[in-house]
Amino acid sequence: MLVSTRMVRGAPLGLRQGVSAAVIRLRPSSTASYTERQNQTGRPISPHLTIYKWPVAALSSISTRLTGVAMMVGMSGIGGLALVGADVPGLVTAFQTSFPALVPVGKVAVAFPLTYHYLSALRHTYWDFTAAGLELGSVRASSWGLFGGAAAISLGLAAVTL
Repeated sequence: MLVSTRMVRGAPLGLRQGVSAAVIRLRPSSTASYTERQNQTGRPISPHLTIYKWPVAALSSISTRLTGVAMMVGMSGIGGLALVGADVPGLVTAFQTSFPALVPVGKVAVAFPLTYHYLSALRHTYWDFTAAGLELGSVRASSWGLFGGAAAISLGLAAVTL
């Protein structure tokens, strides 16, 4: 893109009378598309999601949001079923008797979002009140600990039979 400037006298955009202002007009250098112009530069395009190596801290942050959304959807669904008169405890019992092999999977599916989101909230509360542990190495270690701790607690809760 070429940039052209010209001086304007007067009061453009609320400027005082007699003050000069530069007006910049951008005009395309050719009729080629953006992709064609980028290909001509020979520079690589920015990394795509499929080849980008996500930092564990970013995955931890995304997982916190996803577990929050999953819990909200699940609890809204259960609340909606209860509002229309469904017997939610009866549905859980029917699932347990119909698919006994999937009961531990269902327990982990419920326990993991709860434990992960709760542990993540504890970590963020600690960060908010102490401002400690925010170095890159500490964040990386606490993210791995968060994943591991939530998985271990979830598996432990799935093993419990009431």
